[in-house]
Amino acid sequence: MILSYSSGKLETILNDRRLLKKHYNSDSIKIENRISELTAANNLSEIPNTPPPRRHKLKGNLDGRWAVDYAKNRRIVFQPVGIFLADDLTSITEIIILELCDYH
Repeated sequence: MILSYSSGKLETILNDRRLLKKHYNSDSIKIENRISELTAANNLSEIPNTPPPRRHKLKGNLDGRWAVDYAKNRRIVFQPVGIFLADDLTSITEIIILELCDYH
């Protein structure tokens, strides 16, 4: 998939192993794995909805966004961009990573 980021700072951190370790310490390897999985996938349907990534659609005030797990309560939150059908995951080929957070 094509990945973009909500800010230049987030892009810099997520694409630099040293900064990733500095900001996310023990979770840095898991985050790096999830980013690699997202990058390697051709579309969102190729990301499993079972652990460890556990792709899932968000509801409520995060409606229209998706997330994958990287730790027990921590998620990489992203939103599809471009032309896609909401019910067809194979049509989602580009995402923007919004944040890494615990939204619970």
